[in-house]
Amino acid sequence: MSTSGAPAGHASAGHALVGRRASWWLPLALIVASEYEFRRRPDGLSLNNSVDLWIVAELGVYSSVGIYVLVRLEPTLRRHPLVVWLAAYCIAAAVSAVYSPYPGLAMVRGVQMVIILLTVLRFIDDADVSSVRRFLHGYVVLTSVSILIGVLSVTPKTPTQVGRFTWLHTHSVTAAAMLAMSTVILFGMWLMHRAARLPWRRWVYALLLVVHVVALLATRTRGSIGAAMIAVLVITMMWLRTEGKRDFLVTMVVALVAVALTLAGPIVSFLLRDSNPAQLASFNDRTDLWSRAIEVFLTQPVGGLGLAASRGLFFDATGLGGAHNAYVNVLVDTGLVGMFFWGGSIVLIFVYARRARRVAKTIDPAATLMFDTVTIIGLMVCQLVNGVTAEFAGSGVSASAMMLFLTAAWVLAASDAANELVPRRVDRPSEPRAVDV
Repeated sequence: MSTSGAPAGHASAGHALVGRRASWWLPLALIVASEYEFRRRPDGLSLNNSVDLWIVAELGVYSSVGIYVLVRLEPTLRRHPLVVWLAAYCIAAAVSAVYSPYPGLAMVRGVQMVIILLTVLRFIDDADVSSVRRFLHGYVVLTSVSILIGVLSVTPKTPTQVGRFTWLHTHSVTAAAMLAMSTVILFGMWLMHRAARLPWRRWVYALLLVVHVVALLATRTRGSIGAAMIAVLVITMMWLRTEGKRDFLVTMVVALVAVALTLAGPIVSFLLRDSNPAQLASFNDRTDLWSRAIEVFLTQPVGGLGLAASRGLFFDATGLGGAHNAYVNVLVDTGLVGMFFWGGSIVLIFVYARRARRVAKTIDPAATLMFDTVTIIGLMVCQLVNGVTAEFAGSGVSASAMMLFLTAAWVLAASDAANELVPRRVDRPSEPRAVDV
């Protein structure tokens, strides 16, 4: 019996409200801990289990979030195919650390994967559309502050990073992947501002979009730039009406031809970026790396070589950490088992986003969900395209991987909101039949 004078149900509701308000920032803390480099650190040191102050800080953030989620928030596994597939992938990746050729790094990454899973499960428990949008705005603020830091404080760069924008000592490819996602999110916010009923004025989203696009271009990371462009095109095509799509396509073709004729030289120079055409055709020698990856994968195709294996194996062979391809990274680290659940999660996100979008298009009260459903698809397209040349979405512990997991929470929140607005069919009572006397 409660002795505080307040009903027990009221107290539990209060705790739930506090949890909901708190959970949206937990993934942001993990993104900062995982991706933000506050010093220059050679790739090979992590493989040798070298620890410094910043590694301790990263592990401290993960430990704090993990303890907070377990003790305060008590995440549960929702009975939904997408949640099951996502949890299965994270667990498979964490278990694969047991047989990884780099056990020290793999065990750390495995524990981090479990903490990420617990955080996402808590987020899914709390995830209504408003809490997900709060996270998205937080992510936009985080990347905007990062751009400001990169402009105000230019850190010494390695020879390969000279002339490419980033912040702190974060690699420009990592910064570009984060900016590509923020660009897609901001474009969706600007395009569908009125329908989505977003909290900031539309010109704020427009201004931030311009800043993020300029920063993304300044990274000179072709994969991320191309991924963002394709995602923006997909979002635009999905948002426009049928007749508007035809006009938009004509305008786009004319604009592209005009740009190609007037800026052909600078565009080719940017695409080559100190590379010859042969290097460009091989994605800067990535095709050789992928060929090596397939050979390694075929030695242990079912369960893979273990978490973090791709980072170490390719570093030893080429001096490059990771497979530089999300799909290859998943195959090498977790094998066909991991690919089944990772790829299945992606397919399910598209399936449920499409279903929720259909409801948003046909039921007026659900129109505000068009932003969520369309931007989810655009963000997934960005991730999949960028995954061709960057392994982040398939690495398990990165901003891109966490955004992939959180997109699953987002599509569940949008689906729940859409389902609540679907009119329930009420069967009319049958009329009594006439009886012959």
